[in-house]
Amino acid sequence: MDFRKVLVGLTLAIVCEIRWSHGCPLVSGLPDTNCDGKAVVTVLGDSLVAGIGDSVHNNKGGYVLRAAKHFPNATFHNLGEGGATATDLIFDLERAFSGRGHRRLLTAVTTADLIIVDIGRNDQWRFKTPLATRRNLTRVHDIIQSNVKSLTGHNTLVVTALLMVPKRLRQAPWIGELNGLLRSSNKTSAPADLRFDTVPKRYLSEDRIHPTSKGYDKLASVFLSYLTFKFPSHVRDIRLDRDHDGLYDEFESERYGTLSTRADTDGDGTRDGYDPDPLHQP
Repeated sequence: MDFRKVLVGLTLAIVCEIRWSHGCPLVSGLPDTNCDGKAVVTVLGDSLVAGIGDSVHNNKGGYVLRAAKHFPNATFHNLGEGGATATDLIFDLERAFSGRGHRRLLTAVTTADLIIVDIGRNDQWRFKTPLATRRNLTRVHDIIQSNVKSLTGHNTLVVTALLMVPKRLRQAPWIGELNGLLRSSNKTSAPADLRFDTVPKRYLSEDRIHPTSKGYDKLASVFLSYLTFKFPSHVRDIRLDRDHDGLYDEFESERYGTLSTRADTDGDGTRDGYDPDPLHQP
């Protein structure tokens, strides 16, 4: 028995109790890209994601916690680990998807509507080149996409963040080069346009790499703007709704039995995505 599929199946079975036609495309103001009736955002990263330096919240939470407060009915997974590198994340993902541990990680990525990858700054200490790290980040994206597709039947949105630049003399130019590589690799199928690199260095703490609480406020502001504007825009690119009925085309026939070319399949005057029983003939 493949425990991965069992775990994912149990998770999705719970949300099946919700009327599917009410779960798509917005939940708590966020796109529900997998139409499971929930809004889930997962952030993968290192100590900066975890919230080190955030004295207001005892070095926990950071920008993820701040953003989550604006979406009380959504679920935010903060999987930031101190000292983590892109290589470490690849290893953890491979273990999770192969059933060798990291069940929390598996659940967080297979149920997510949006996955943010904010990692790579520690790679410089492992003598990685910016190009090698960019390649590893591409591999992270591909591992998540292929395995989530295999387990759930749909693609998810994985976004790579451009890193906030530290004040450390050797690390700053290295991260600047990595950010340049990420910008040049940005594309619709693999966005790299969450611009944490726009937060000024003056918001860093005395260690010159982790933000202060005010710095995390600034990062949260960038993140909230992304969730409000960029995220929905990307969803429109990967999830078509040609008849504008509130249900994504790829889920209509298989999951709901509705037509992707007809907004009101049963002809009762209510668009399918807002109809409690979209197949009931009036």
